[in-house]
Amino acid sequence: MTGTAPRPGRPATGELPRWGLAASGWLALIATLLPEGSPVRVTAVTAFLLVCPGLAAVLALRPAAAGRDARRYALLEAALLAVTLGLALATLVAVGLFLVELFTATRALLVLAGLTSVLALLPLGSRARDRDDAVQSG
Repeated sequence: MTGTAPRPGRPATGELPRWGLAASGWLALIATLLPEGSPVRVTAVTAFLLVCPGLAAVLALRPAAAGRDARRYALLEAALLAVTLGLALATLVAVGLFLVELFTATRALLVLAGLTSVLALLPLGSRARDRDDAVQSG
Protein backbone atom coordinates (compact mmCIF):
# COMPACT_ATOMS: atom_id res chain seq x y z
CA MET A 1 0.00 0.00 0.00
CA THR A 2 1.75 3.10 -1.19
CA GLY A 3 0.77 6.55 -0.09
CA THR A 4 -0.19 5.50 3.43
CA ALA A 5 1.13 7.37 6.41
CA PRO A 6 3.68 5.57 8.58
CA ARG A 7 2.47 4.22 11.89
CA PRO A 8 3.05 6.51 14.87
CA GLY A 9 6.38 5.88 16.52
CA ARG A 10 7.90 4.34 13.38
CA PRO A 11 10.00 6.31 10.91
CA ALA A 12 8.87 6.55 7.31
CA THR A 13 10.55 4.20 4.83
CA GLY A 14 13.05 6.81 3.63
CA GLU A 15 13.87 8.16 7.08
CA LEU A 16 16.36 5.53 8.30
CA PRO A 17 18.73 5.81 5.32
CA ARG A 18 18.67 9.61 5.64
CA TRP A 19 19.58 9.41 9.32
CA GLY A 20 22.29 6.88 8.55
CA LEU A 21 23.72 9.16 5.87
CA ALA A 22 23.59 12.10 8.29
CA ALA A 23 25.45 10.07 10.93
CA SER A 24 28.10 8.75 8.54
CA GLY A 25 30.39 11.77 8.81
CA TRP A 26 30.26 11.76 12.58
CA LEU A 27 31.13 8.06 12.60
CA ALA A 28 34.08 8.76 10.28
CA LEU A 29 35.13 11.54 12.62
CA ILE A 30 34.99 9.13 15.58
CA ALA A 31 37.07 6.68 13.53
CA THR A 32 39.88 9.25 13.43
CA LEU A 33 40.40 8.54 17.12
CA LEU A 34 41.74 5.11 16.15
CA PRO A 35 45.51 4.76 15.61
CA GLU A 36 46.86 6.19 12.35
CA GLY A 37 46.96 3.57 9.61
CA SER A 38 44.30 1.44 11.27
CA PRO A 39 42.34 -0.40 8.54
CA VAL A 40 39.02 0.54 10.17
CA ARG A 41 40.01 4.22 10.30
CA VAL A 42 41.21 4.29 6.70
CA THR A 43 38.16 2.43 5.41
CA ALA A 44 35.63 4.55 7.32
CA VAL A 45 37.15 7.89 6.36
CA THR A 46 37.76 6.92 2.72
CA ALA A 47 34.26 5.51 2.26
CA PHE A 48 32.76 8.63 3.82
CA LEU A 49 34.81 11.04 1.71
CA LEU A 50 34.14 9.20 -1.55
CA VAL A 51 30.42 8.61 -1.16
CA CYS A 52 28.53 10.36 1.60
CA PRO A 53 28.82 14.14 0.98
CA GLY A 54 28.09 13.61 -2.72
CA LEU A 55 25.22 11.23 -2.05
CA ALA A 56 23.66 13.70 0.36
CA ALA A 57 23.95 16.43 -2.28
CA VAL A 58 22.44 14.19 -4.97
CA LEU A 59 19.52 13.28 -2.71
CA ALA A 60 18.97 16.90 -1.73
CA LEU A 61 19.00 18.10 -5.34
CA ARG A 62 17.55 14.98 -6.96
CA PRO A 63 16.13 15.94 -10.35
CA ALA A 64 12.86 14.40 -11.48
CA ALA A 65 13.23 11.40 -13.79
CA ALA A 66 12.61 12.32 -17.41
CA GLY A 67 10.93 9.06 -18.37
CA ARG A 68 11.34 5.31 -18.64
CA ASP A 69 14.78 5.45 -20.29
CA ALA A 70 16.00 7.82 -17.58
CA ARG A 71 15.15 5.26 -14.88
CA ARG A 72 17.22 2.61 -16.64
CA TYR A 73 20.48 4.40 -15.92
CA ALA A 74 19.37 6.34 -12.85
CA LEU A 75 21.30 4.24 -10.33
CA LEU A 76 24.56 4.34 -12.28
CA GLU A 77 24.13 8.05 -12.92
CA ALA A 78 23.39 8.77 -9.26
CA ALA A 79 26.42 6.74 -8.13
CA LEU A 80 28.77 8.50 -10.54
CA LEU A 81 27.33 11.89 -9.65
CA ALA A 82 27.62 11.14 -5.92
CA VAL A 83 31.31 10.24 -6.17
CA THR A 84 32.06 13.25 -8.38
CA LEU A 85 30.18 15.68 -6.15
CA GLY A 86 31.75 14.14 -3.04
CA LEU A 87 35.25 14.68 -4.38
CA ALA A 88 34.35 18.21 -5.51
CA LEU A 89 32.93 19.10 -2.09
CA ALA A 90 35.98 17.65 -0.33
CA THR A 91 38.25 19.69 -2.61
CA LEU A 92 36.28 22.91 -2.03
CA VAL A 93 36.38 22.43 1.74
CA ALA A 94 40.11 21.66 1.72
CA VAL A 95 40.94 24.66 -0.49
CA GLY A 96 38.78 26.94 1.63
CA LEU A 97 40.49 25.82 4.81
CA PHE A 98 43.92 26.16 3.19
CA LEU A 99 43.12 29.71 2.08
CA VAL A 100 42.28 30.78 5.61
CA GLU A 101 45.28 28.79 6.91
CA LEU A 102 43.14 26.53 9.11
CA PHE A 103 43.45 23.24 7.27
CA THR A 104 43.72 20.01 9.21
CA ALA A 105 42.25 16.70 8.15
CA THR A 106 40.04 16.69 11.24
CA ARG A 107 38.65 20.17 10.51
CA ALA A 108 37.94 19.24 6.90
CA LEU A 109 36.17 16.08 8.01
CA LEU A 110 34.19 18.08 10.59
CA VAL A 111 32.99 20.56 7.95
CA LEU A 112 32.07 17.75 5.54
CA ALA A 113 30.26 15.83 8.29
CA GLY A 114 28.18 18.91 9.10
CA LEU A 115 27.44 19.61 5.45
CA THR A 116 26.45 15.99 4.85
CA SER A 117 24.13 16.02 7.85
CA VAL A 118 22.42 19.21 6.73
CA LEU A 119 21.95 17.98 3.16
CA ALA A 120 20.75 14.54 4.25
CA LEU A 121 18.21 15.92 6.69
CA LEU A 122 16.63 18.55 4.45
CA PRO A 123 12.87 18.10 4.62
CA LEU A 124 11.59 15.75 1.94
CA GLY A 125 8.53 17.91 1.36
CA SER A 126 10.56 20.91 0.25
CA ARG A 127 12.57 18.78 -2.20
CA ALA A 128 9.40 17.43 -3.78
CA ARG A 129 7.85 20.89 -3.93
CA ASP A 130 10.97 22.40 -5.54
CA ARG A 131 11.11 19.54 -8.06
CA ASP A 132 7.42 20.03 -8.95
CA ASP A 133 7.94 23.77 -9.38
CA ALA A 134 10.89 23.16 -11.72
CA VAL A 135 8.91 20.70 -13.83
CA GLN A 136 5.95 23.07 -14.13
CA SER A 137 8.07 26.11 -15.04
CA GLY A 138 10.24 24.16 -17.53
